Amino acid sequence: MIEVKHLTKKIGQRMILEDVNIHVNKGTIYGIIGVNGAGKTTLIRHLIGSYIPDDGQVLIDGQPVFENNHIKEKIVYIPDEFPTSFGSNIREIAKFYSRIYPSWSEVRYQQLISRFQQNELANFNQFSKGMKKQVSFILALSIMPDYLIMDEPFDGLDPLIRQTIWDILIQDVSERNMTIFISSHHLKELDAMCETICLIDHGKVIFEYKIDDLKHKIHKVQVAFHSEMMKDKARTDLHLLNEVSTGKIQTWIVEGNMDEIIEKIENNNPLILETLPLDLEEIFTFALGGDRHVLEEVFGTVF
Repeated sequence: MIEVKHLTKKIGQRMILEDVNIHVNKGTIYGIIGVNGAGKTTLIRHLIGSYIPDDGQVLIDGQPVFENNHIKEKIVYIPDEFPTSFGSNIREIAKFYSRIYPSWSEVRYQQLISRFQQNELANFNQFSKGMKKQVSFILALSIMPDYLIMDEPFDGLDPLIRQTIWDILIQDVSERNMTIFISSHHLKELDAMCETICLIDHGKVIFEYKIDDLKHKIHKVQVAFHSEMMKDKARTDLHLLNEVSTGKIQTWIVEGNMDEIIEKIENNNPLILETLPLDLEEIFTFALGGDRHVLEEVFGTVF
């Protein structure tokens, strides 16, 4: 379990993280989203024990991470850019990792080298970004970590390789109870894979929700009515968060119970009533661009 309690971090005069609280259950996939500069990478550096908090706590399995080698042995970090100082080829880097991680599995390493058709002795420094990312996953998964923490790990990978890696990750979560914490701009991917999502903006947690709960709370419907009067009546019956008009067709983002929303719209004899899928990207875009007092009411969070 990962627990972040009242984490605050200032660098120079700039407040990077302010009173951040998150909870990551063991054996789950937890995604964090936010614009560049929101504080995601700084949060991750606290999770892996690179930064010491100015205030608050970062706990993994109930223990502080900073200067805790026992806990750090359970964690593997895949950064956006892979460091090249550990060796000139994959075999050298693998030997380095095998010495510092007791959980290193040579059997799995060889299986993954074969699966991804990598040459252990090729010059690593000449690899493309995508090839380096593949190597990052081979090494990380060979360590057999309890906690895999990733910062934009899939940039540069083609869709087939991405899916292959996700298949392995999900297998590890299922079979070994591994916990994944991932920061990514690929919202559709997080939508499909994560159990819980956290939105961070200007160093503060805007919301932390299970995705299923979030999607049960906000809905998208497409409607059209016989008259403006009927449309206006339907609007007043609903907790409408956003609307877009295309001719007579209205697309509404509505908060509430889906069955009750449908019933209220049907009471106004719509010409068209269709429910549409609402993905994480739309929720994220709305949350950062929406009316803040409405967001406070919907998500129960003070901004």
